[in-house]
Amino acid sequence: MNIFPAFQTILYTVSTALLYPVVVLLIVISLWLVVYTGGFLAEWIKRRQSRSNGLLADSLEIIKKNESLPSEIGGNLPLHITNYAKELEDIIHGDSLFMEERIEDLNQRKEYSLVKEVDKIRLIVRIGPSLGLMGTLIPMGTGLAGLTQGNMAQLSSSLILAFTTTVVGLALGVTAHFFSVVKERWVIEDMRHVNLITEAMTQEIYH
Repeated sequence: MNIFPAFQTILYTVSTALLYPVVVLLIVISLWLVVYTGGFLAEWIKRRQSRSNGLLADSLEIIKKNESLPSEIGGNLPLHITNYAKELEDIIHGDSLFMEERIEDLNQRKEYSLVKEVDKIRLIVRIGPSLGLMGTLIPMGTGLAGLTQGNMAQLSSSLILAFTTTVVGLALGVTAHFFSVVKERWVIEDMRHVNLITEAMTQEIYH
């Protein structure tokens, strides 16, 4: 008994059933990337303005003296960094037996959250083209099946869907790669700012 045709039928059924989830995921990721682009552009404009307003390194003595981040300096930094400085200030001014450990924990958690932001967009770099390839190969199978039956209309629609998903998947990958490169530079800059603020505000504690 030849069971290979049965296996082939099962695989074909599974492959065909994956087409709709693949197309839906491509649409969802495309919409998410459009929303992400808006936030990305807003952050880019904010960072361009902050660079023109001076460097954080020039204000370390003020931060050390006050053991806090002055509002005029924090206004030129991203909101998540000013929130970090406030949390750090609360730890320094609090009465904790494990102050150094809490400061280290806060710093590590902040660095982890920054890296996680980059990982989100890096995921799209891999997922987008992969879904595009899946969206290409699956319709090709149904299109060839229609061709054997002389159904040229099915072949035509399958080819259109296949090429469309390829273009969308590649576009998602290229766009996400650009965002990930820029975002990684921002994360490195933010980590530098976080470490500078931490060093300035805790210098009296560690030295």
